[in-house]
Amino acid sequence: MYYYLHGMVTMHVDNSIVVECNGVGYDCYVAHPDDFPIGETMFVFISFYAHEDEQFMVGFRTLEQRKLFAKLTSVSGVGPKTALSLLAASSVERLKAAIDQADQKYLTNLPGIGKKTASQIILDLRGKLVDHVQPSYSSDTEVKLAFEGLKNLGFQTKEINSAFDQIPERGLKAEEYMTRALRILNHH
Repeated sequence: MYYYLHGMVTMHVDNSIVVECNGVGYDCYVAHPDDFPIGETMFVFISFYAHEDEQFMVGFRTLEQRKLFAKLTSVSGVGPKTALSLLAASSVERLKAAIDQADQKYLTNLPGIGKKTASQIILDLRGKLVDHVQPSYSSDTEVKLAFEGLKNLGFQTKEINSAFDQIPERGLKAEEYMTRALRILNHH
């Protein structure tokens, strides 16, 4: 439903931040509020949850965090607040390594994770945390955003890489990369 917010971080409130987009302040739970400096305009990747008695957004600094969060919440017994506490207590790389190496001891030392849940996380996610290959020049956040946007539109990694290889300019905004890539993809 929602993929990201682009706006200014206006405040930190406990374990959340407020992102102002076009005059509306969106409250997002985050693992590390200090990763989102007040007064900075930025992309905040989000997941939206609507339950019987509450609705909330969870925000992430990177797409990698968002993807791992989605994987964690797909595990039986791991809800959004537990998954967020895992990301708050560990780095993405260390958490992925613990899951892939079946390091149950590490996982049970994280808040809210017992032996049963740790075993379930390993069972469900081991070997499934490998990211899709992205273009080699995608260290630019705007390129990554455009790449993810095109993936969400249904294009294959190979098609997107080929289109990006035909765009000579660098330093564009994500929307400009997507527009140019779509022109190329639609001509094929």
